[in-house]
Amino acid sequence: MRNTLAGCLIALMAVSAPAIAAQDGAKDETRKAGSAAKDAGKAAGDSAKHAGKATAKATTKGAKAVKKAVTGDAHATCVDGSVQAGKTEDAAAAGCVNHGGAAKH
Repeated sequence: MRNTLAGCLIALMAVSAPAIAAQDGAKDETRKAGSAAKDAGKAAGDSAKHAGKATAKATTKGAKAVKKAVTGDAHATCVDGSVQAGKTEDAAAAGCVNHGGAAKH
């Protein structure tokens, strides 16, 4: 009887060992897949961050160009503190006529 129980126990262990090993292999593969997905997510995040920075720089440059086109290149400060813009310094100073004239620096 003892030999029969020992034989059954050994047979049971022999049959279940590959199943346990297969579970460990599946866990390892799942862990590797998760790690690969995590690395891919980081790479996508980094590229999105760099694309965002490039867009911000381009927007800033474009906004400065538009402002310069609208306000002109030359500016004059009037006596009352307001600032007038024009294509030339004389044109900007002429805008200060209704503001007490151009302030002397």
